[in-house]
Parts: sequence; structure tokens; C-alpha cells
Amino acid sequence: MPSFGGLVIVAAVRSRLFHRPRLHSVAHDPARGPKEVTWLELFFDLTFVAAFIQLGNGLAANPTGPGVGTFVAVFIPLWVAWTGFTFFENRFALDDFAHRLLVFAQMFTIGAMALTAGDAMEGRPGAFSLAAAASQLCVVVMYVRSYLQVPAARSYSLYWGLVFFVAAALWGLGGFTPEDWTYVLWVGAGLVILVAPVSGQSRKLSAAWPIDLQHLSKRYGLLTIIVMGESFVVVLGHIAGESVSLGTYLDACVVLAIALCVWWVYFDDVGGSNIRGERGGWIVWFFGHLPLQMGLVVLGVALGRATQLTMDEPAGLVDRWLLGGAIATVFFSVAIVDSVTERRQAELSDAARVSARAFTGVLVLVMAAAASAMSGQVFLIVITALCLAQVVFDLMMAPFESAQFDGDEERSIQDIDRELLSSDSPREKRAPRRDVGEALRRGAPPQLRRDLYSYLMDGSWLRLFVVLFFLYVVVNLLFAGLFMLQPGSIDGGRPTSFADAFFFSVQTMSTIGYGAMSPGSTYGDVLVTAEAGVGILGVALATGVMFAKASRPSTSVLFSESLVLSNMDGVPTLRFRAGNARGNEVVEAAISVTAVMIHVTPEGQHLRKLVDLPLVRSRSPMFALSWTVMHPVNEDSPLFDCDLDHLDDRVFSIVVSLTGYDGTLAQTIHARKIYYPEDIQVGRRFVDVISQLADGRLMIDFTRFHDTEPVDATEEVEDVEDEEVAAEAIEAEHLDPPEESSG
Repeated sequence: MPSFGGLVIVAAVRSRLFHRPRLHSVAHDPARGPKEVTWLELFFDLTFVAAFIQLGNGLAANPTGPGVGTFVAVFIPLWVAWTGFTFFENRFALDDFAHRLLVFAQMFTIGAMALTAGDAMEGRPGAFSLAAAASQLCVVVMYVRSYLQVPAARSYSLYWGLVFFVAAALWGLGGFTPEDWTYVLWVGAGLVILVAPVSGQSRKLSAAWPIDLQHLSKRYGLLTIIVMGESFVVVLGHIAGESVSLGTYLDACVVLAIALCVWWVYFDDVGGSNIRGERGGWIVWFFGHLPLQMGLVVLGVALGRATQLTMDEPAGLVDRWLLGGAIATVFFSVAIVDSVTERRQAELSDAARVSARAFTGVLVLVMAAAASAMSGQVFLIVITALCLAQVVFDLMMAPFESAQFDGDEERSIQDIDRELLSSDSPREKRAPRRDVGEALRRGAPPQLRRDLYSYLMDGSWLRLFVVLFFLYVVVNLLFAGLFMLQPGSIDGGRPTSFADAFFFSVQTMSTIGYGAMSPGSTYGDVLVTAEAGVGILGVALATGVMFAKASRPSTSVLFSESLVLSNMDGVPTLRFRAGNARGNEVVEAAISVTAVMIHVTPEGQHLRKLVDLPLVRSRSPMFALSWTVMHPVNEDSPLFDCDLDHLDDRVFSIVVSLTGYDGTLAQTIHARKIYYPEDIQVGRRFVDVISQLADGRLMIDFTRFHDTEPVDATEEVEDVEDEEVAAEAIEAEHLDPPEESSG
């Protein structure tokens, strides 16, 4: 009989060589969390680099309509092979010897597909078809194993095993049929795979065992990185065959800038974003990646050819449509994926980015059609500018730091309050105070985020002018390209001049009409009619936004940088100063002061409680110079029980809000200031800033508005409550200018 130790060794070897797959589902086992990408999956992905390079080389050798069609037919089996393995890994956790051998076998079939891809694109698809069938059979074997070993997943394994078996049979049959029939069978096999996710049975299985969307998002992001890397390889391969000069280097930089912009658009927008939980959202996300990654492979070929474009002649028909079509396909695909994803951090709504991607795709296609009227390098620069505009748009959407922080950097309000209430908490290590307006908003519903109007109204004038100028140029580029689609649509302009079409568009949109150029055909008349309408609406909208922004009331209220705390009439009084820097008439001014205090309920809950601080005077009939706002810390004050030397133990902040009617603007104005306990100066008072000139006029010195001085305990300070009384007293020479005045 074998020894106990021998049994243990045999069991361990058997477990390592062959063990039971585990069905993975975050919904049924949330404790495990999302599945991490394994090294085996990464190794598997790398085998597709050679296949994509071979596809790109085949398309570069035959960049025609039939060549693109063959490219699509060859790309889909490769993409399906990768997708089949990825979805199996998403559903099952398995990493034994037998599974690794099966994955390695599929990698060999991918290598065979890469080696025979060139023959398939040249009209000899038999070997490639057999390699594709072998690749799908590897996935079938995976599902057969899960069917036998995982009883809970038998319905799922049976369905997808049959789907991939039928597809493998069609691809295998295509290896023995004439070429025309081979491609027909390929279409059938591709449809079997691509239609399967939307079937009723598939949706039922997905509802029972939800997909791990986070794992799926990472996997498609990794494949996208590989496809983008192929673009760099192709471009560098074209440059390596030439003598490198400064001009060649600059051309390569411009071309690679397009690839970098595409990377930015995907990974700053799609990669890592959450797929919405709405019904069918992941299916749209899934199908959107097929044309996206197909377009990226074509983009690599187009960028390689774009390094040959010059300023002397227009880009060739093939070059401009390869580049324009690839970029447009990428932007359209990103728009599709964007429609079912939630961006991690954005200022504008998700609909804005979808519209921006789709509109840019249309504009790129129009530029490709009109590129015969411009030099090749000008066309390349225009395309690059449109791609860079997408990056700028992304930066505008998320101008703040991403809300994905390290968990150690985020602390709950309750933890902070406990620290503040703890006597052992060192003050020098406490977090700095920040204005509430700087708060980041994570996970805000897309429909409740800012729209373009609020984004422009809240921003600077420079932001408004830049956005309007960009829209103005882009719309004129669009119509100029549309005019170039039909030669002779502009009378008086050069038929092959894109510049003439652009400037004619400018004249049409602005209704200038110098008389040198005019519509030359019915097509031109239709475009002029459409552009005139767009121009009228655009001017109206721009005028409305600019008028609304210019007419917003702006305040000139200046608050003192600090508060002072000293005795007045024997009572500790908290004071700050507000000044009317513009000097216009503000009537019925009202001010409120609220302390945000740290409050602990009897149940032990920590809250930030808003407490109003009673003021000596909370309104003023006329606010023209300055107003010293005072809160006596007496028995009626919420601060009475606080340590006035260490208010930060109980008070988080003090919020001041001032409103009043501006007689000049004929509107109500608002001003706000937030003070923190460290802004309080104990035992000091504000210096006098109001004086009288020789001609009897009053003057306020804002250069000393924030200055304070120590309080002399033996000095009796005379308090004058409002500014009007102070002025009358000065004029009557009954007393000297008061130390502090309020109005």
C-alpha cells in the first residue's frame, strides 16, 4: 500500500494537473470581488500582435474597396477567437495544467491564423479558415469541460459550446469550398457568434449569472493597447526605411500625435469607466469595440502611409480615405461605447461627449472628401487638429483632479470630527481648510451634471471666447468641406481651392456677401440656405450667452481677511469688517453669520450643525463705505461654552452671507465669505480706516482694511453703530472719527 505521504503527493500533483473549474460571478459571490486579469490572459493577448501586423501589411498591399472588405472578413475571426477565450475566462476561474495546455494550443492556432492571414487577403482563404475553425474548437473544449465539471453552469456551457461549435463547423467547412462559398460561410459563422449575445437564451443566462463587467473592461482595454501598439510599429517601420531628416522626424511626430490623441480619448474616457447597469448596456459596449479595434488596425496602416504626404500635392484617394475613414470609425465607435458608460469624473453630462465624438467623426469624413483641394500635409494637420480638439474637450470636461483617491487619503467627516474633539490631536497636523466650492463630486448622475450653458456661465470670459471661436472655425470647416464635395458649387472661386470654400463659408455665415463669390449650383444654394440658418441661430445663441454673462451682477464687497475677538462694553465680541469697494449705493443690505459647529448627538453620531450667530446689527439701510459686523459672545451666544482661544475644537467654519439691492445695477447682489477658527485674532481690533478730508468729504483707506492692532485694556473705545451717524458726527465736529464704524 502506498504511504500516507505518497498519497498526499499524488493528490497534490493531481490537483495541480487537473482540478474543477469554479464558476465566477460577482453577483453570486460578492465577497470575492471583480476578477483580476491573469498572466495567462496577458500572454494570450500578445499572440495577437503578429496577427494584427500581418493584417495591416495585407491591407497596405491592397488598400482598395475589395481589400478593405477582405480585411474585415479576416479580422472578425481573429476578434471572435480572442472574445471567445476572454468570455470563458470571465465566467470561470481555472488555471491547471490541462487548461494551460488548451490555451497554448489555441495560441498556436492564432499563430497559424497570423501566418495565413496574408494568403487569405490575397484570395487563398482555405488555410486561414481551417486555423480559425481550430481556434474555435479550443473554446468548445473549454465549455465541454465546464459542462462536465460544473453542474451549476451546464445550461450556460451548453449554449455557448453549441454556438462556438456551429461557428467552428462553418469555418472548417470553408477550408474545403471554393473561394466565393468560403466567404459566405465566414459571414454565417461570424453572424452565429455576434448574434448569440442578443438572443433571448443568452439574455436569460446573463441575468442568472451576470458578467463581471470590470474584468471585461480591463480585458478589452488591454486588447486596445495592443492594437494601438501595432500603429506605432507600422509607423516606425515606414520611417526606418528612409533617411531620417528633421522634416521626416517632424512628420513622424505629427503622425504619432494622432495615435496619442486616440489613446487619450479611449483611456481617459472609455477605459476603466463603468458600464451602465441598464438592460443591454454591456451588449452595446461589446459590439462597439468590434469596429473600434478594427478601425485602430486600419489607422496603423493609414498613419504609416501618412508619413509620405507632402505640401506639393494633395493626398491620394486611398491615403485620405484610409486615414479619414479609420479615425471616423474610431470616433463613431467611441461614441457608441460612450453612450452606455459612465465617466469616472466629468463636469459636463455624458451626452456632451457622445455628441462631440459623433460630430467629429462626421467632420473627419467631410475633410477626407474635401482633401483633394488641399495639400497632403495640410490635410494631415487638419486631422491632427481635430484629434487634439478631442483631448482639449476631455480636459474641459474634467478640469479638476480625478476623484479616485487612495483610500488612505480619504477620511470620513466623523473621523475628522473625532480628531478635532480629541485633546490629543496635534493642531499642526490637522488637514488644511478648503473652500466648499472646491469640493469634488464623485458619481454625480450624468443627467444632473452641468450643461454647456452653465459651464460657460461659470467659467471665465477666456473660456467663453475660446469655445465660441472653436465652434465658429469648426462649423466653417464643415461647410467648406461640404461645398468641396461638388465642384462648381461656388461661382467666382477656384474649384480646387479649399481656402476659397472656407472663406466663402465665412462670408455666408456672417452674411457679408462681398459679391466676388456666390452659389454656383442648386447644391450650392441648398448649402447656403442651411448655413445661413445655422449662422443666424449661432449668432443668436452666442449673443444670448454673452449678454447673460455680461449682465450678471457682480459684487464689490470686500471682507476682512481675519476676524478679531476682544472685549467691547466688557463683553467678548467677535468682529469682522465688510467694505463696499465700488462705492455705489447698496440699500437694504442684510448680513447673516452662521457657525458650522461640530455636534455629537446623545446617540454618538457626529454632525456638522449650522448655528446662527446673533448680531448687534444684521441690516443696514445704506451700505456705502464699511460695516463692522459684531457678535457678542454672551449667554445667548452658541459660542459661550467654547474655549475662545481654541475655537477650532468646536467650530469648523464661520459662513458670512451678505445680500443687498444695488442701485446702479438695479439687481440684488450676493457676497459670501468663509472664515475658519485659525482666522480669528484674539485680543486685537481693526485699525481705523475712515477719515475726513479738508473739504469735508469722507475717505476710506482700503490699503489698511485688513490691518489689526492690539487692544489697550485701559483705553475706552467709543462704539458708533452705523456709518451715517459717524459721518454726521464728523460734519458736526462733535467727536473725532470713530475707531470702528458699521453701516
